[in-house]
Amino acid sequence: MELALGTVQFGMAYGIAGSGAAVPAGEAAAILACAFEAGVRWLDTAAAYGDAEARLRSLMGRHAFKIVTKLRPAPADRHGDALAQWAQEELQRSRECLGDALRVLMFHRPEDLLSPDGPLLWEAAARFARDAHCALGVSCYEPATLEKLRLHYPIELAQLPGNALDQRLAQAQPRVAIHLRSAFLQGLLLMPLEQGARRLPAAAAALGRWHGWCRERGLAPLVAALGIAKGLPAVTHCVVGAETLAQFEAIARAWQDAPVLHAPELAVDDLAVIDPRHWKAVSA
Repeated sequence: MELALGTVQFGMAYGIAGSGAAVPAGEAAAILACAFEAGVRWLDTAAAYGDAEARLRSLMGRHAFKIVTKLRPAPADRHGDALAQWAQEELQRSRECLGDALRVLMFHRPEDLLSPDGPLLWEAAARFARDAHCALGVSCYEPATLEKLRLHYPIELAQLPGNALDQRLAQAQPRVAIHLRSAFLQGLLLMPLEQGARRLPAAAAALGRWHGWCRERGLAPLVAALGIAKGLPAVTHCVVGAETLAQFEAIARAWQDAPVLHAPELAVDDLAVIDPRHWKAVSA
């Protein structure tokens, strides 16, 4: 398994633990340079991440990263040939931004592929992928959606969430390569317990078990979170984000130190805890 760098924070404010602003260009370039020096070779971005995709190649400088990007969600008012034309234009824009560094294209919203226009969208993306010499995949919120899509499309790889609390991936045993996201649950697992419980009250009990588990084993939450990510099946790359150079340096050190860990007793099924789309009553 390799560490990969997510770039959503380079284009927009992101995450329950985020600063509330996009990472400045100078800091983003420093993070990218440090990541390459640390052995990171893959970046994850998307057309929907503000201006991250458009800025990424200039921020990379001379560093020869390989990039995963995602087709933004399909507009509700486009169908048939008009939707295919939209997809072609979007994908060409991504290719112009990323150039030869583009190696993987994913659908950002899996529901687009489950719609009546799904086969048309897939074929448009498949034509682009063949021409651009990149792999084709999908970003999902849960393994069940990925398995449903695999019945209809030859998906080569997928992005899925997974972490100490969200261990659905461990039960699913997916049969494609996985780029894991949300190893820190948007930073919630790295917050002090009191702060995390205040930000997301629904997760208070689960976070209490998590911090207790880390204390009992003498593990820093950062190291423990990465160790559990390493223990999930079918994962080839663990995608992490950072808002500062210091944050990334800490992640890189922890990645080297983290043993492979398994903690099924920490798993939570409640979507109000593990799925940010269901988070409510988040306070400062």
